[in-house]
Amino acid sequence: MAYININTKPQKRTWVIGFVGVLFLLTTIVFWLLYPFPSDERTDYYKTEYPIVFNGEKYEGDILYEDGVYISFEFLNKEIDDDLFFDKASDSLIVTTRQNVYQMPIGSKQYYISNKTTEASSPPIKSDGESIYISADWLKDIYPLYVHYHQESTIVSIYDEDQILQQGIVEVEEEDLRRVRTAPSLSSSYVDELEIDEIVTIVEEKNGFYFIRTNEGIGGYVKESTLKSTNSKRIEVDENKKSAFVPSVDLPVHVTWDQLASNEPLPSLPGVQVVSPTWFKLQNGEGDIRNIASKSYVQNAENKGYSIWALFSNGFDPDITEEALATYDKRKSMIEQLLYFAEIYSLEGLNIDFENVYEKDGSHYTQFIRELTPLAHQQGLTVSVDVTFQSGSAQWSGFYEREELAEAADFIMVMAYDEHWGSSPVAGSVSSLPWVKSNLEKIIEKVPPDQLILGAPLYTRLWKEEVMKNGSKEISSESMSMEEVMNWMKERKLQPTYDPETGQDYVEYQSEDSVTYRIWLENSSSLRKRVELVNQYQLAGIATWSQTFATEEAFRTIDETLNERATKE
Repeated sequence: MAYININTKPQKRTWVIGFVGVLFLLTTIVFWLLYPFPSDERTDYYKTEYPIVFNGEKYEGDILYEDGVYISFEFLNKEIDDDLFFDKASDSLIVTTRQNVYQMPIGSKQYYISNKTTEASSPPIKSDGESIYISADWLKDIYPLYVHYHQESTIVSIYDEDQILQQGIVEVEEEDLRRVRTAPSLSSSYVDELEIDEIVTIVEEKNGFYFIRTNEGIGGYVKESTLKSTNSKRIEVDENKKSAFVPSVDLPVHVTWDQLASNEPLPSLPGVQVVSPTWFKLQNGEGDIRNIASKSYVQNAENKGYSIWALFSNGFDPDITEEALATYDKRKSMIEQLLYFAEIYSLEGLNIDFENVYEKDGSHYTQFIRELTPLAHQQGLTVSVDVTFQSGSAQWSGFYEREELAEAADFIMVMAYDEHWGSSPVAGSVSSLPWVKSNLEKIIEKVPPDQLILGAPLYTRLWKEEVMKNGSKEISSESMSMEEVMNWMKERKLQPTYDPETGQDYVEYQSEDSVTYRIWLENSSSLRKRVELVNQYQLAGIATWSQTFATEEAFRTIDETLNERATKE
């Protein structure tokens, strides 16, 4: 039998060569896919012609370039100053700072600084028909900001005051390493190329790369080895833009309101530093103010060592309040009247007491305080604003923008009373201690404690509960001073007992005709507990309503308890 010898070596060799070739090809592909070859692709850094870089972040579409750089109202209102206010009636932008009030009509070179006419070389405010824009030059003159327009890149850089910027210097020659990348990878496209010895700002480190920003405002990534870290740079602004008014009153302060029926000389009020007489009242929707102030009252107060923070009330009328707050011109008129009164009566402060206001008018009320405070400060006046505790009532609580009011005013006085008001369907304490404490803890989440003055009642209510013939219960009340309550109890030979639910002394009496009388007392005991809350929460002080309801002993108790805090400090 014949055998055929088949040689398989050439086939095996071919297979090996093929395998090696495929392996080489796959390795080459993987190498090209995985190895980060530097990209030569250059892309645009921004989509619009005039982007903003604010505190290192890029924003698009917020610039109008028309004889200079103008920044949009929307951007500034969101990022710089959420208190910017546009007044439709005067077609003006209203800007308030701690020092001044600016009214700037759109498109006008003439504008107003604290009611004084000023002329600019170009309009500070412009409109393109849809949006409002503010001049960058004007902006950096008013706010504690660094603002710079980069002509080559057309980027507008804005930095907040006192930021510390870490800087680095380019020290490599390789072109690929000097390119500013869109991502922390050499294979990503680049937006700019750095020069050797160029100084840049280092924003952050990420995966072996620095995110940097050039002097032209362009941002991106370079490898850490590209830069040598150098000194930091602080963004500095004019100190005058940061200066703040300091109220000329020692804390903790005791303010007492004086609900005037007349301008009788003030009695001895131990420990009281400030008296707030109810002198000024809104008369109509035009903003006219009724004035019953007295120079002799002021002289008498000064002789006794009291400062005067006169009270301005809206009369609790929501309709005329709505009208008077609606426009800048009416708010300005009220402010001018108040400042005139403050000057002629040598006042040291103003206390603003607006109550029963439509909730939708709350922002206008806040704006009124923003416009009042800088001008009051220019006259050396302290501004305080009265608010209630938070509740479900829109017109008696909801309209107060407590956090914003605290930012605008010097002090917030919280009226911590009328837990049970005069016409309440249920008899109860004017201001029980647990109620005060729980609500106080809520309001200090919005108002800094060192700005908050706790209101305290010096009056109480005599509640009368009478069962009618049909079996229903009729409840009524009348306000009483401390002295009136003591006389009422003395006539009936009554002694109070302690009510642990309210933390107050309590009296109950049933007459011969089966009418039940109840009183939750305001006395030295309850006042001491209220002042202890002032001390515990490190509040700015206490405000008592109203001095005519109190005894001299009550004022001494408040003074002694406030002094306990001063002694500890």
